[in-house]
Amino acid sequence: MFSVIQHYELELDANISDKALKQMLGQQLAKMPRRMDRLALLTLLLAVPFRGQLASNSGIYLAADYPSLGNMHSLLDTVIVQQQLPKPFEFINSVSNAASFYAAQMLALDGPNVFIGAGKEPWQPLTELAFADLQCHIVPEVLLIRCLQGKNQLCGQAVHLRSGHWQPTHWQFSDFATAPR
Repeated sequence: MFSVIQHYELELDANISDKALKQMLGQQLAKMPRRMDRLALLTLLLAVPFRGQLASNSGIYLAADYPSLGNMHSLLDTVIVQQQLPKPFEFINSVSNAASFYAAQMLALDGPNVFIGAGKEPWQPLTELAFADLQCHIVPEVLLIRCLQGKNQLCGQAVHLRSGHWQPTHWQFSDFATAPR
């Protein structure tokens, strides 16, 4: 099948502040990127356990069922209601692939980094993208990350996969978590 190298899951209270997320991340990183939104913070918290474990040309494939809602509301308010130019923070993080860029930077990866808005079932499109890049030898390994923000929970999962004889089917995170390593 596929080679699961490592998987990681994180569940937090949805009311956790961005400041608390930054503090959690700051305990694990010597240098923090600037101007990160909630999606980027969660993505980095999910990616940090994989530092030093991926080949430098590996790819990151990130899915979320949301962009940073607070950032998007602020951006729309600034541009539409106030009719002003967006603040740098709002503009940078309005492009959701900023989160995967920060993760690739932190992990020192120069392979592809892709963001998709995948709704509640992201594993199928993530595995299809990863499978295509692995089969074409664009990347030797992939890090799949899923971020989810619910009413009561801020959570995510991450899976480090290596090239193997697998094909995407209807995957769930539990399939990766129980797969042989």
